[in-house]
Amino acid sequence: MNLETLLDQRLWQAIDNCYTNRNYTGCIIDAIHYLGNLLRKKTGLQSDGVVLVGESLGGKSPKLKVNKLETESDINEQKGIEQILRGIYQAIRNPRSHEKHIDDKMDAVAIIIFLNYLIKIIDKSKSLFTMESFLERVFEPDFVEKERYAELLIDEIPIKTRFEVFVEVFRKITTGEGKKLRLFFYAISKVLNDEEIKQAIEIISEELKCTNDDQVVRIVLQCFPAEWWNRYSEVSRLRIENKLIQSIRDGSYDIKRSKCLGGSLGTWSRNIFRYF
Repeated sequence: MNLETLLDQRLWQAIDNCYTNRNYTGCIIDAIHYLGNLLRKKTGLQSDGVVLVGESLGGKSPKLKVNKLETESDINEQKGIEQILRGIYQAIRNPRSHEKHIDDKMDAVAIIIFLNYLIKIIDKSKSLFTMESFLERVFEPDFVEKERYAELLIDEIPIKTRFEVFVEVFRKITTGEGKKLRLFFYAISKVLNDEEIKQAIEIISEELKCTNDDQVVRIVLQCFPAEWWNRYSEVSRLRIENKLIQSIRDGSYDIKRSKCLGGSLGTWSRNIFRYF
């Protein structure tokens, strides 16, 4: 039997080394490790074992749905897959992780082929969070201009997906409203870790270094903390500072009509000019 041809190639790559070296117990553990990573990737969770399974597939509103959960049969299937996955950890992985265990080739093949079947089910499962539907909610007209609303939206994003969401929203900033985007970016910046903040600043900096779109500059100045300014690259800062100063020089205002006739971009420098 050529096991490689029967398996999902990602699973085969995860077990190839142990299987080739006839470490069949290690091969089984590696396969379950891959399954756990797949659950974490699809849900954004960071837990492991039966806890991960319960958080992923359990409860009335599971993060992963193996079907539409509309009928009693659907609900039973969901529960059954959850219970099988719990059993994988309790009856197969844990004994091999906690004490000496020797498996032969037939044990490994039987278990791994079954794990391959479960991986197909997880691959097809639907996550409650999808990037496409989430972005629609960020940019929809009904986005509520309240800090609390933005915080509640951010809470729905799987932890490991937050930076990816930041990047996707930033790529679409010219299609949104500045006030609403400001609430969103302030809320998500509170939950990004230091390394993610550093990467976010690098992305913004790169955009400022090249953009000729005043709307992009305006939204960046409106949406992100003023204290980030000194963290952008120097070439980006000098370029945008020059653009803002020129806008201020060209500025004019009609007092009678209370209307800015020119230089409106320069008005967005009021929160950062102290850093020039």
